[in-house]
Amino acid sequence: MEGIVRSVIDHPLVAMAVCLSALLLVYFLFRSLIKLALILILIAVVICGYFYLRHPESRPVNIKDAVEKVRVGAGKAVDQGKSVVDKGIDKGKDAYEKGKEWVDKGKTVVDKGIDKGKDAVEKGKEWVDKGKTVLDKGIDKGKDAIEKKRESADNLGKTLGGEGDAGNRQKP
Repeated sequence: MEGIVRSVIDHPLVAMAVCLSALLLVYFLFRSLIKLALILILIAVVICGYFYLRHPESRPVNIKDAVEKVRVGAGKAVDQGKSVVDKGIDKGKDAYEKGKEWVDKGKTVVDKGIDKGKDAVEKGKEWVDKGKTVLDKGIDKGKDAIEKKRESADNLGKTLGGEGDAGNRQKP
């Protein structure tokens, strides 16, 4: 073990080869994480450069002030977000309750309508039954009247001169 450390210390090319192989190993193992970290670092550098060049008078004197400003701004943004979410939840609950009330009212109206519909059907059945009864009575009275008229006609025909059936209008 000491021989390997001593050869790395004595020969800088070997040290660079070991470091390069270690970096390649880390790179291949954590390639996607390294890409993500490099992209995030690049984005942060671009944003910082933009604000540095755009507003040089408003940049902080030191990093601690900048970090504190970011922390305070993020805290305010989180508080505003929480208040908006709470308001939205309250409005959603109110809308849910109103919807529930409307559904209950609708069910009540539908139930009343069903009851009225059943009553109307029952009354309709009664009217139909009464109508059938009246119709049957009318038919019976009509048949009786026709029979009476036929008998009267027969009697009149016999009286006037013939024994033929006067109710029968067909010629012999």
